[in-house]
Amino acid sequence: MFTKKPIILAPLAGISDRSFRNLCRSFGADFAVSEMVSAKGLVYGDRKSRMLLVPDESDKPYWVQLFGSEPEIIREAAQMALAAGADLIDINMGCPVRKVIKTGAGAALLREPERARKIMQALNRAPAIPYTIKTRTGWDNEIFVLEDFIKMAAEFNAKALTCHPRTAKMMFSGKADWQRLMTAAEKAPLPVIGSGDINDAATAVTYLKHPALAGIMLGRGTFGRPWFFREIKELSENGRSWVPASELKRETILRHGELLKEEYGEKHSLLLYRKHLAWYIKGIPGAAACRKKIFTLTDPALVREMVYDIFP
Repeated sequence: MFTKKPIILAPLAGISDRSFRNLCRSFGADFAVSEMVSAKGLVYGDRKSRMLLVPDESDKPYWVQLFGSEPEIIREAAQMALAAGADLIDINMGCPVRKVIKTGAGAALLREPERARKIMQALNRAPAIPYTIKTRTGWDNEIFVLEDFIKMAAEFNAKALTCHPRTAKMMFSGKADWQRLMTAAEKAPLPVIGSGDINDAATAVTYLKHPALAGIMLGRGTFGRPWFFREIKELSENGRSWVPASELKRETILRHGELLKEEYGEKHSLLLYRKHLAWYIKGIPGAAACRKKIFTLTDPALVREMVYDIFP
């Protein structure tokens, strides 16, 4: 599946839309996975679900993530995604958010391995659908299922499995257990990708170099930082630290605003843009005061002016 160890943008609800995927790819992301799309929503004609399928011209190969709990619904949704231009389908078996779990999808499947098995089996029916699995180590500290899910994924010809090495109960608290992930990956009969707590280039490169891993996936470490991919590649490929200049940050942030406007229209895009701006300014002097001001702005021209003030 991979000619080299890829650095991948994770599927991030409300974040990894076409605009953000475009930016991350421009800074070297090898793959950028779509936001999580409801399989049932696709099959039953939900407009929002179908809109999430529309790829950006930079989205090649195009990797779409689906969530659901019914094997045949997921298979049908996967076929629809492929028809819409997807090259690869990721199945979410790890999202710990309550509204996903209560539908029996996401991390709920960690408690129902037989249902997870039937989903993989359905995707592997002739004609087989090219798919991957994204999961966690288990439901809680008593139910660890990573090794079982790896075996199932290999049995039903998944292309790869990505693991965020926390339990569902941990949500995003505590520390990701990379040692447990590495131990499982060393014995895995299919490519295993690691994700979780990758917040600096040195950590990313350490995991990229680990012989058991087929690649890494970046999530929260990219918030307000689409250039993180280039930071990692500069260190990994050229052995040097790289930090974007203020001008590059400014132009990237302004470009993000334009991409959002193209995708959502001026009114809705401004609401989304302000959320991203709050991440972009993290760590700069006076960030708290700037953040408060950002969420009061309703004029795009004033937002643009503020970006120039912060990133001269």
